[in-house]
Amino acid sequence: MAEVSGCCPHDCPDTCAWVATVEDGRVTGVRGRRDHPVTAGHLCTKVQRYEERCYHPDRLLAPLVRDGAKGSGRFREVSWPEALQAAGDGLRRAIDRHGPAGVLPYSYMGTQGVLQGASLDRRFFHALGACELERTICYSAGGWGWGLTYPPGWPETDIEAVPSAEMVIVWGANMVSTHLHLWPFVLQARRRGASIVCVDPVVTRTARAADWHVQLRPGSDAALAMGMLHVIFREGLADQEFLEQRCIGADELRAKAQGWPPARAAEVTGLSVGDIEKLARGFAAARPGFIKLGPGAQRHATAGQAFRCVLALPAVTGAWRYPGGGAHVHSADSFAAADDVMERPDLRPPGQRHRVNMVQLGRALEPGAGVGALVVYNSNPAVICPDSERVLAGLARPDLFTVAADTTLTETVAYADVVLPATTQLEHLDILWSWGHRYLTLNRPAIAPRGQSAPNTEIFRRLAGAMGLSEPALFVTDDDLLAEYLACYPDDVRAEVLSNGFAKVTPRTDPGAKVLLRNDVAARFGIDPLPDATELPIPGEGMIVLTPKSHHFLNSTYLDHGRLRRAAGDPAVLVAAEDAGHIGITTGALVRLRNASGTVTCRATVDPSTLPGTVVLLGNWWHRDLPGGRGANALTDGSLTDLGRAGVLTIRAHLEPAGLPAATQ
Repeated sequence: MAEVSGCCPHDCPDTCAWVATVEDGRVTGVRGRRDHPVTAGHLCTKVQRYEERCYHPDRLLAPLVRDGAKGSGRFREVSWPEALQAAGDGLRRAIDRHGPAGVLPYSYMGTQGVLQGASLDRRFFHALGACELERTICYSAGGWGWGLTYPPGWPETDIEAVPSAEMVIVWGANMVSTHLHLWPFVLQARRRGASIVCVDPVVTRTARAADWHVQLRPGSDAALAMGMLHVIFREGLADQEFLEQRCIGADELRAKAQGWPPARAAEVTGLSVGDIEKLARGFAAARPGFIKLGPGAQRHATAGQAFRCVLALPAVTGAWRYPGGGAHVHSADSFAAADDVMERPDLRPPGQRHRVNMVQLGRALEPGAGVGALVVYNSNPAVICPDSERVLAGLARPDLFTVAADTTLTETVAYADVVLPATTQLEHLDILWSWGHRYLTLNRPAIAPRGQSAPNTEIFRRLAGAMGLSEPALFVTDDDLLAEYLACYPDDVRAEVLSNGFAKVTPRTDPGAKVLLRNDVAARFGIDPLPDATELPIPGEGMIVLTPKSHHFLNSTYLDHGRLRRAAGDPAVLVAAEDAGHIGITTGALVRLRNASGTVTCRATVDPSTLPGTVVLLGNWWHRDLPGGRGANALTDGSLTDLGRAGVLTIRAHLEPAGLPAATQ
């Protein structure tokens, strides 16, 4: 038996280090590395049997070409040369009709790997002169909120220091399900006397495990933060010395916060004045307080500004003075800025550049919009992309040529003209940074690629050849790519990664950096230079629809795994008892959520923990999993957040009883 070190590839802050056991060329198990300070020997329920993904009975192991209507999922197997010929011919036809910008790549974090997620693929599209994709769908709003508040040289709080905190606020993050390896550090803080507060409109697993669940109305995060700031300034709880020495705009923020007395914040958040004052006093008194801001808090239209409001709290209270104090949105900036090295934008021909925001794929695929070919990898846009009615209509266009690389027949792959079989993490070389901790982790292949599957790097080498491209940078080996990336790090980090499989990086710090409580750059985006809140963060009519992450799935990944589907149960929309009584439904009834974008039909569960006026649809179920044949993104419209151009995913829809023909029930 052999043991091979690697790491989880998924879009998750934990980026767990693992060990794969191999017998007779087959992976028999995957376990978390015990010597990794964050992974600490355990994996989440999604990946603790990752070998199931590699050996899934429906795994794509040979190239395919479409042999039926788009969306039917009917294909025939072909050789790699035949598939590459078909792919090259289709891409050339699109370029002949629309120019190079008529080719649109679509990918995201199906793998976080530097090599398999953002290297030769980007070089290929740059060299082709293809349309550029703005990859903003998830953390962009919060990332921009952080960047407008904390300048370069002011790193996020190291999660390994969190046990020193006296109060931990988990804000819009269900870490028990989606950041599992931060949770032990939080529990260590509790054992030392800290209190755990969960700020979330949904009663998540984390909310149940916290000492106090602050169940505010969806989208009212900014109002709560501004109400807390009002109390902190009013009662003399601010760290005046820290504000004077390390912050810009403190006096202006103080004046802004005067407009948000707790009574006003209570009206917006649905919380009591007493609870807002209690939370403000508790955080200000903590030595220190720590805030983990998660993806749930950046799904509404004004999420970027809301993050700025929340991120002002540890600065105003001086929490950054103490070990474990401060805030954490992501740790991506702790790692080497290697995009230019790995992606080679210099390969792009000179001239006008066309960009498409991935959130608005449906609009980009409309007839006449100029996209003639789509290349999809590391993503399942038919399910995860907003405005899914338009996305599906675009994917079905007879004149759109689509190439998809994947491990499984997703609802997006079903629309492809050419399908190229990709490897899983157990079958290729990669290296991963993390957006949840500071460890750089190496993934070595445990086995050779199964069947005719190939790593993304090899797929794009082959596509470059099929397109007649000759730039040497498009054909470098994976080992050379790894060396190029590691060259961006100090010698000691490079050596430790190669010898041990992981190494902790040290982020750049600037002792002279100051917190930007006022940032005039915000005005360029139509945003107040000071953090501020709105009275009605989610305007419109109908119920507020929340779609929190599932405990058993990762976005749309693992929906095809029977073990995890059984554990997750059937899709259901949670409805408050008050709302269920008003429209006359009981648990098990079919209900319809509808708005101008589309309709979702699902079974209802009457839930006493759901806030009146909201409904909760857990998990990013595939369209085929719901009775009406449409998932949650049928209700989104491709609108963008105030900062970062991320997707607005918290929206409103009308809730009503639904009657479907018996055959669909």
